[in-house]
Amino acid sequence: MPRSYDIISSDVHITEPPDIWKNHLPAKYQEHAPVLAKDPEGGDAWQFAVGAPEPIGLTVTPGQRFEEMRWFGMTYDMARPSVHNGKARIEDMDVDGIDAEIIFPPQRTIGHWLGNPDEEISLAGVDAFNAFSFDEFAAADPARLFPMYQIPLLGVETAVKYVKKAKEKGAKGVVIGGWPTGAETISEEDDPFWAACVDADLPVTIHITMISRKARMEQQKAGRSVTSGIGKDKKRMNAKAVGGLAGVFSAVPPTIASFIFNGVFDRFPELRVVLIEVGVGWIPHFLEMMDDRYWRNRTWAGLEIKHEPSYYWYRNFAATFMQDYIGVKLRHAVGVENMLWSTDFPHHGNDWPYSRARINEMFNGVGQDEKAKILAGNAVRIFGLDK
Repeated sequence: MPRSYDIISSDVHITEPPDIWKNHLPAKYQEHAPVLAKDPEGGDAWQFAVGAPEPIGLTVTPGQRFEEMRWFGMTYDMARPSVHNGKARIEDMDVDGIDAEIIFPPQRTIGHWLGNPDEEISLAGVDAFNAFSFDEFAAADPARLFPMYQIPLLGVETAVKYVKKAKEKGAKGVVIGGWPTGAETISEEDDPFWAACVDADLPVTIHITMISRKARMEQQKAGRSVTSGIGKDKKRMNAKAVGGLAGVFSAVPPTIASFIFNGVFDRFPELRVVLIEVGVGWIPHFLEMMDDRYWRNRTWAGLEIKHEPSYYWYRNFAATFMQDYIGVKLRHAVGVENMLWSTDFPHHGNDWPYSRARINEMFNGVGQDEKAKILAGNAVRIFGLDK
């Protein structure tokens, strides 16, 4: 009998454990793996191919007061083991009242592998992280921990092969970091990938941004630049960084429009796309504007989609949110069945161990049926957790 779920966090992450590459990356590729280093204040950080080490600080915050959070100076010894250990994660989920999690990779790490110019090395890194997330982390309880299977950024043929691997692995969804071809924009050349996802009955998840393989390789060549928290411009750069964190949803409208106006959902009406960590309060206004611009400009632009844009949002998309009081108030305009609550554990958006208190505040006055869908039912349906 399938397990029942009352509260599902549809967006959580894993902070890379110190021994992840030693345990899961073949020896011949070890020299290409990120290396644990120190940040300017003695905290743990990951040294990638080029550039400054990237601190773990804001990715290991569960249990910290807002006033205690910091970018530099945090070590793995100071963090809760649940940030990288599956068994400990289950224990902390029990404390927080979370029945299941939909799990995503740390973006800095997966970006490192997706952008490696050597295709063999890129695949090895992606394979290593998938192996860790499924065979080690989620093995603690496969009925409660559901990693998304990372798809490489090495062309459509490879992407389709990885959809099949995801299905064989028992994954409940796949995650992409760019258009399947690896190009800057969507095209009908991506269609075999969407078809494979529909055939496999796997939703496609996107964590905020879509970045081409070329752009990722350029980023890797330039190296990482940690500009917040240090230097004479520390205060100004910190302000800029926090402002940027508040506006991550601004990167998402082009992705939504690309799917819709390029007819992807007319060709693949059963395709499901879940936008991760983007919030929902902004969506009703965007849908209104997108419909208006469509009606005004569809003739000269030669747009041949079968329905108005908002139709595809309600049928094919969903999005996760954390704190979004406005989004909950506007839930009928967003679409109750298009909303997925999440914690962002163990990143600085989480409220562990008080997620239930935040839920009670945010859902005050919301009917039980709608609340149940947003907190768990939609995730069960979209990710097939009852299958």
